Amino acid sequence: MWPYRDWVIQAFNRNLRFDQFVLWQVAGDLLPNRTMEQQIASGFQRCNVTTNEGGVIPDEVQAMYDKDRADTTGAVFLGMTVGCASCHDHKFDPISQKDFYALTAFYRNTLQRPLDGNIYDTPPVLLVPRPEDRSRWQSLPADEAAARAAIAAARTAAAPGFNAWFTKGRYKKVKLPVAGELFRLPAGEMSFEAKQSRELPSQPLFARNRPFSIAVRFFLPKSTESLTVLSQLQRYPEDKARGIAVEVNDRRPFLRLVGDDNKAIQVRGTNDRRLAVDAWQHLTVTYDGSGRRDSLALFVNGEAVPYEGANESLFDLMGEIETKAPLRLGGDGNKRFFAGGKISDLRLYPRALGVDEARTIALWPEFSRGDRAAAEHYYLVNVDPGARQAYQHLAALTAERLAIRRRGAITHVMQEKTNSLPMSNILYRGQYDQPRDKVEPAVPGVLPPLPAGAPKNRLGLAQWLVDANNPLTARVTVNRFWQEIFGTGIVKTADDFGSQGEAPSHPELLDWLAIEFRESGWDVKALLRLMVTSAAYRQAAIATPAKLQADPDNRLLARGPRFRMDGEMIRDYALAASGLLTAKIGGPSVKPYQPDNVWETVAMDGSNTRFYKRDSGENLYRRSLYTFWKRSAPPANMEIFNAPTRETCTVRRERTNTPLQALVTMNDPQFVEAARALAQRALLAEKNNPAGQLQLIARTVLARPLDDREQTITQSAYRDYLRHYDSYPADARKLLAVGESKADASLPPAEFAALTMVTNQLLNLDEVVTK
Repeated sequence: MWPYRDWVIQAFNRNLRFDQFVLWQVAGDLLPNRTMEQQIASGFQRCNVTTNEGGVIPDEVQAMYDKDRADTTGAVFLGMTVGCASCHDHKFDPISQKDFYALTAFYRNTLQRPLDGNIYDTPPVLLVPRPEDRSRWQSLPADEAAARAAIAAARTAAAPGFNAWFTKGRYKKVKLPVAGELFRLPAGEMSFEAKQSRELPSQPLFARNRPFSIAVRFFLPKSTESLTVLSQLQRYPEDKARGIAVEVNDRRPFLRLVGDDNKAIQVRGTNDRRLAVDAWQHLTVTYDGSGRRDSLALFVNGEAVPYEGANESLFDLMGEIETKAPLRLGGDGNKRFFAGGKISDLRLYPRALGVDEARTIALWPEFSRGDRAAAEHYYLVNVDPGARQAYQHLAALTAERLAIRRRGAITHVMQEKTNSLPMSNILYRGQYDQPRDKVEPAVPGVLPPLPAGAPKNRLGLAQWLVDANNPLTARVTVNRFWQEIFGTGIVKTADDFGSQGEAPSHPELLDWLAIEFRESGWDVKALLRLMVTSAAYRQAAIATPAKLQADPDNRLLARGPRFRMDGEMIRDYALAASGLLTAKIGGPSVKPYQPDNVWETVAMDGSNTRFYKRDSGENLYRRSLYTFWKRSAPPANMEIFNAPTRETCTVRRERTNTPLQALVTMNDPQFVEAARALAQRALLAEKNNPAGQLQLIARTVLARPLDDREQTITQSAYRDYLRHYDSYPADARKLLAVGESKADASLPPAEFAALTMVTNQLLNLDEVVTK
C-alpha cells in the first residue's frame, strides 16, 4: 500500500483541495477519465484487515469488510458511531439499522473478493510505474496497438507467400513447433488413477539461475481438489520441499518455485480465467531465471493470461531450487495427485518462451494435421521476414512493459462491478447468515439526501460527503485538525459527534472554522496557518494557579496547548535533532531497529513476515511514517507511546505518560544512537568547551538555553559520567558502538561517552517529548 501512502503525502504537500482529497479516496476509481493518481487514492478503502484463513466463511468476512468501511466512513467524515446500528437501531443517535446497511450498500459492488488468497497482489490492483517511466507507460498501449496493426498488415502482405508455402505442403517438413527442446515426452496419452504418479529422470534444467519453460497438454477432470500436473520436488522433514511444481488449484493454473526454508515464488491464474473441466487444454509456464517475484508467466492455449501472486511475497526466490528428485508426472511426491487427469504432450525448454512461441506449441497438433490457421501462425512467426520482424517488435514492446512493471510497484485499489448495482441486506442482529430486506445505497435519513442527480454508488456518496448541504464533513475535519494542533478537539470526542459524545467547548468557533474552511476552497494549509497564528495557540503554556482553578483541563484555552507528542513525532524529533534523519520523501516501507524475535513469536511458520530483517543505511533513519507495520507485532517503540494497532480506523489516540516510555527514550538503540550523534556535533562545534557543548545540545532539543540551575545539574552529571568512563574505557567503547552509524574516532572516547549519556538524559526530559 505504500504508493497510496505516497499519494497522501504528496496531496498534503501540494495542498490538494480537501474536497478533492475526500472525493478521490472514496470514489477515485469511478471518476470520468480517471487518472492513475485518482485510482491510487481509492486505496483508502483497501487498508482494512483481510484474511484467507481456512476456517473462515466468505459471507461472514464480506460482512466484516462492509462494516469496517461503513464504520470508517462514519468516524472519519461524519463523526458518527454508525457501527452501533449494525445489530439494531442506534440506542442513542437517530441512526436506524436500515440506515447502517444502506450505508454498507455503497461498498457491496466491488471486485474485491472476501478471501485475499494469501497473496501480495489481491485484486483489484494497479501497477504504479516509477515517475520516470510514467510517460512511457502511458504511450506503450498506442505503440502496442500500432505493432498489432503492423502484424495485421504483414499478414496481408504475406498471404501470397503463405498460400504457396501451404499449398506445396512445405509445412510437412517442419519437425518441431519451436526449436531448442531440451526434453520431450514420448508420443502417446498418459492417464492417471487415484494416488498414482509416474517418475521420469531428474531434469537439471530447473535451477534458480537458469531460465526454463514447461509446455504441457493435459486433460482436466472434474475435481474440487488441488491437482498436481507435474513436479520435481525434493521432500524434507516437517512437510518441507525444494523444487518446482505445476498445479491446478480451483481450476486455476499454478506455477510454484520453492527455495530455502519452504519459501516460494508462485503465480496463479485469475478467477475470471478458470480452466474448463472435462476438456483438453495446453499450458505453458515460464521462468526467466532472475529469481524475482515477477519472473513467472502463464500461457493457456497459447494466450498470455492475467495472473495473481507474482508479487505476493516480500522476498525474491531464496536459495536453490535444483534437486536430484525425479520429474514426477501426476503427483508432487506427497499428498497431491492428478486423479482422472491425462497428459498427451510435454516439452521442456532452456529459456523463457514468448507468447508467439507458446501459441505455436499450443497449435502444434492442429498444425501437424494440416490446419490452415495453425500453419499460417507458424509461417508468420517463423518464415516470412516482414511478419517475423513485426512479431519481434511487439515482443520487444512486451519486454519493455515487463521491465517497467518490474521497476514499478503494485497498489491496492477499488474497482466497481459493471454488471450489477450496489445492494445490501439488513442482517438480523448483525448476523451474516440472517439476511432480511434488501436495501439500496442511501445516506442516514437524519441527514440531507444525496445531491440531485448523484449516482447511487460510491461516487454519489463522495459527492454527498463534500456537498455544501452536508453539515458534518467540514466540522468533523476542522475539529480533527484542531485536535492535531491543540491536543484536544473543540469536540473532545472527535470520533463521536452524537449524543454520547462531548458537546463542543466552543460551538460558534467550530461553525465558523467549518464555513471558513469550505469557503476558502477547502484549503488545508490556510486552515492550519489560521490555527497556529491565532492568539489561542500562541499563548504560553504556563499553568498558573489561577488558570488551573478556572480551566483545569484547558478546555477554555486559558493557556497554550501542552501535550505529549505521538510516538512517531518523538522518534523523528530525536533523529532530526541528531542530524541523522533522512530527508527523503516517499518509497517503500523500511525496517529500523526493533527488539529481536518479536515477529517470530507471533508469526505462523509459513508467513512471509515471520523473520524481521533490519534495514541498513539511510533506511534506518527514515521518518517513522515509513516504518513497516506488522499488525500482530507493531513496532515496540511506537506501541509504548500509544500508537494504535491499525486493525481499525482510529481518529483519536489515547495519550498516556508512563515510566515505561523511558525504556524507549533511554535504551532504544535509535535514541542512544541519536544522542551519540548529537553529542558528536556538539563536541566538534564547541571543542574543549563542555559548558558550550551542553548549551548547544539544550538549544537543539529544548529550543532554549539551560538556566543556571539546569547548567549546574547537567555539568555535575557530565563530570560523574566522565569519571566512570575514564575508569572503564571498555564501557565507553561499547556505548559509542551502538547503532550502525560510525562514531568519530578522533574524539576522546571518555568525553564522547559522557556527553552522549547527558544528551540521552536531555532527550528523555518531559519538556522534550511534550509539544
